[in-house]
Amino acid sequence: MNVLVPEIPPDYDEYRAQLRAFIAARKPTLKGKQRSGLRVPDDADDVAALRAWVRALHDAGYRLARFSLEELDPYEQRILKHEVAAAGIPVVLGNPLVSGALKAFGTPDQQQRYLPPMSRGDHIWTQLFSEPNAGSDLSSLQTSAKLHGDTYVVNGQKVWSTWAQWSDYGYLLARTEPIAGPGGISAFVLDMRTQGVDVRPLREMTGTTDFNEVFLDDVRIPVENLIGVAGQGWVAAQTSLLTERESVGALSHGGKENGLVSLARHHRRRGRVALSDDSVRQAIGAFEARKRIGAALGHRVATKAAQRSTDVWDAPLTKIWFSELNLAIAEYALELQGPRGALVEGDPEAWDDGSWQDRFLYARALTIAGGSNEIMRNMIAERGLGLPKEPRGAATSS
Repeated sequence: MNVLVPEIPPDYDEYRAQLRAFIAARKPTLKGKQRSGLRVPDDADDVAALRAWVRALHDAGYRLARFSLEELDPYEQRILKHEVAAAGIPVVLGNPLVSGALKAFGTPDQQQRYLPPMSRGDHIWTQLFSEPNAGSDLSSLQTSAKLHGDTYVVNGQKVWSTWAQWSDYGYLLARTEPIAGPGGISAFVLDMRTQGVDVRPLREMTGTTDFNEVFLDDVRIPVENLIGVAGQGWVAAQTSLLTERESVGALSHGGKENGLVSLARHHRRRGRVALSDDSVRQAIGAFEARKRIGAALGHRVATKAAQRSTDVWDAPLTKIWFSELNLAIAEYALELQGPRGALVEGDPEAWDDGSWQDRFLYARALTIAGGSNEIMRNMIAERGLGLPKEPRGAATSS
């Protein structure tokens, strides 16, 4: 199959120039340090500033297709994503995974009620999928939602929910039907201000609180907040999870050099500049080759999507490739720093205030986000290649 990534026509130069000028004039200055990966602000003022920034973009007509029910110009979308990424300030707040489910399964009222405010930054969402005993294997989740009249009463616990501490709404999976496995799961819109919702931020080894655990104690959800029909939550989740896996993989498609060249110029190995070492240059070249392969994979998936010929392994493959390369680059960056690689943010001797150390500590999370890479490999093997399923251990009871 030919990989088609058409050049952006010169007619769009004016659009790019106007967008750059808008970003330069309206880009917020945040109190918190900008970090790699999918990170969450610690400061309420930064959240307010980001809401205002996203609102300004939306009101100026710079809107992402993931929140729109209409077809948007694909060239403008490419330019918008590229320029906002280059600015280093998020244009999507929270985890908007629910947008895919709402577009595919939501009622017209749900779509109009939630998609525009999500695009405008008025609503921040979190994903309430994973549980302490149900992570990548979501079909075993135990959070229950029991129907009482026109209200579901929800009890359970969720974990690894990004942005939950700042979220207005949650995309919730809960078990509603007396059926084991995925057939008993339903999807809901949860107002995070509902009585019985308890959000507890988790402080990670990076020092930040990007994730939360959420406790649900007799939380009442109106039946009209059901996404699709009862028992359709698994299908809705699988549809929307493709978006998250593709978004993790899409992080690799930037055009910037991976930062190792600058690092190798400023550190020494065996008494000389590290970049003068043939083995260092070869390693950096290999990383760059792998990065370009990742970009080619992304372009191929985009081409297949445009031709409506996607395969089940497309999103998992790009997700695995990027997340493992990202981790390998961070590990090599610490190796290049030698003993200084043990220094972290705040130490005056740390290179670039410990940015590589933070990236290393966070990189492992991207091998888990959207489904662990082990689960992704099983999907590729079983659903894509038709190989026999991996043996599952039999459940035991005491």
